[in-house]
Amino acid sequence: PDRRTGIRPRRDSRSRSPPRARVAASLLRAFFRASAMFATTTVASGRTMPGPIGARRRPARGEVPMSSTPRRALTSDARGKALSSRGARACVANGALIHGGVGARARGDGREANGRAYGAQMCSVLAMYDPNGAMEDGRETLMRELSARMVTRGPDGSGYFGSKRYGLAHERLAIMDPEGGKQPIVYEDGAKTYAVCANGEIYNFRKLQAKYGLTAAKTGSDSEVLLQLYKHLGVDFVKELNGIFGFVVVGDDGDHMIAARDHAGIKPLYIGYGKNGVKWFASELKAICDQDCERIEEFPAGHYWTPKDGFVKWYNPAWDSDDDDAVGTKDTSHVRAILEKAIIDQTMADVPIGLLLSGGLDSAVVSTVLKPMLEKSGQEYLSFTVGQEGSPDVTAARMMSEYLGTTHHEYLFTSEEACANIENVIYHLETYEPELIRSAIPNYFLAKLTSQHVKVVLTGEGSDELFAGYLYFRDAPSSKHIHNELRRIFGALHNVNCQRADRMTMAHGLEARVPFLDPRVIDAVMEVDPEFKRIEGEAKPEKHALRALFDGEIPDPVLWRTKAMQCEGVGLNWVEDLQKFCDEQVSDEDFAKAESTYPINPPHSKEEMYYRRIFEKHYHGMDKFVHVWEGGCRAGGAAWENNQYTRAGVKNVQQLAKGLTGVKGA
Repeated sequence: PDRRTGIRPRRDSRSRSPPRARVAASLLRAFFRASAMFATTTVASGRTMPGPIGARRRPARGEVPMSSTPRRALTSDARGKALSSRGARACVANGALIHGGVGARARGDGREANGRAYGAQMCSVLAMYDPNGAMEDGRETLMRELSARMVTRGPDGSGYFGSKRYGLAHERLAIMDPEGGKQPIVYEDGAKTYAVCANGEIYNFRKLQAKYGLTAAKTGSDSEVLLQLYKHLGVDFVKELNGIFGFVVVGDDGDHMIAARDHAGIKPLYIGYGKNGVKWFASELKAICDQDCERIEEFPAGHYWTPKDGFVKWYNPAWDSDDDDAVGTKDTSHVRAILEKAIIDQTMADVPIGLLLSGGLDSAVVSTVLKPMLEKSGQEYLSFTVGQEGSPDVTAARMMSEYLGTTHHEYLFTSEEACANIENVIYHLETYEPELIRSAIPNYFLAKLTSQHVKVVLTGEGSDELFAGYLYFRDAPSSKHIHNELRRIFGALHNVNCQRADRMTMAHGLEARVPFLDPRVIDAVMEVDPEFKRIEGEAKPEKHALRALFDGEIPDPVLWRTKAMQCEGVGLNWVEDLQKFCDEQVSDEDFAKAESTYPINPPHSKEEMYYRRIFEKHYHGMDKFVHVWEGGCRAGGAAWENNQYTRAGVKNVQQLAKGLTGVKGA
């Protein structure tokens, strides 16, 4: 080991890597880097200028930055046009369709005020627990090749470490501390070896190091605290973590290990059960779906796993109970301060941070809290929106950008682009659930655009599952029904909002942070009496409790805007075009065989069958654990009759334009 750090040299040097695996991974990374180098920029004259997106130049007014891809743009109504700027300091971007490229990276030297590097890691994890050494021969070669399938999560480098009984592989998105934060991180303590491979952020890692008097960290990575705590506390350390994560820690040279996933499943993790006692752990299904596992399952949120105890649920909030006293009784006076603290904690690093500004209430709240923080640090305020021209989201986001003075970027997509991108979205999303796919398509475009400007963004995900934001809560018969329904849909977040946010951003090497899903915020809002969340007509619309906390600080048309789900706010009619396209891809004869072709979760429409075909193409036999909403939509599983949504979407799209002028199709 290195005498200064005590860390064993990692087995990821070029001299030690198996040639076949090294070449495969290098070629994949080279492709994504090449994509960024040969981007084209459309200027007002309509001419194109080749140039590296990495040039950190703010686009001139009227200039349209194109996506970082050498591939031809899809035919688009807006392609080649000089779109006018909107907002206080805005540039409008119409990105071209890409297939997996990663844009330019944000500037920043990654140093805190005290000069210490903060090594944020948003990457991929691939681990093998092999207690009998059955796959020792060729393990590194195999794992490097499988890990490279997740290269979009970490295009900046790869690493591997292993012994007879385990292997850890990692694809790295180097936000900061590019040298010291490489993974796997390895400790040697006498004759014992400890190693960690992690994906995510541990927001309270410095507090935990101070609380337990841990020795000085040997790297600038927040993931290192996982090793420190495991040695100090054992498996119970997971309960101390505040963050978003999926990780594997190995101790005593493979005699002990723990795999864990965060409280809400914000970061993904899968487990595969192979032969001879082998266990696989992977951030994405694509890494292990063809590895001859007896079965593969999603690693449950809020759990950890050890060889001795199997799965153990470590996240057990008091509000998630059938007991009557679990229903909240507080008012909302304590909520804002806790939410602001969560946002502060999630902007702790000295990196340029952007905001996904949908134009809805949740992102408007985050943007309002974020503004003074960025002003204090002197950072430029960058916001990003996706939608069709004249959509409710684009209209409201421009209003918020003007109000806040952000440098605003938009991706204006067409229905043709959406249809052409279905397969790429399903491949990254790893599901066939129709409501989720519809909402993920615009998010894919948004992440593509955003990744060209920053590496880190805040989002408003999770608020609706805490404040009863969906329109079907209008019909909830009682406060107890509201509380129990929030428990139900919160428990599905890992398969819905969190899966969409993670997969679409990481498809482009972008890190998404979700302050509403900080465990302190979750507890604070779920402790609120659900009567505060009850919808009572125009006087008390959905999420009134949250709106009231920011009354007077957010423009009224945005503050009191009707809730629109992701696929609805970006355009009132594009989903109809999408569904028509899908219908044309499936014959009546094939659809008549839907139940016999897909006995698990059989499709109920040609749209659903088209999505299913694509999923089966990439993930054959993996359909059994895909989450599908009862009744075909989130509202379908509620304990009351739903008058707002069907399997195809919201019944009345015109209501989504309430309070906004200039919305197309309203």
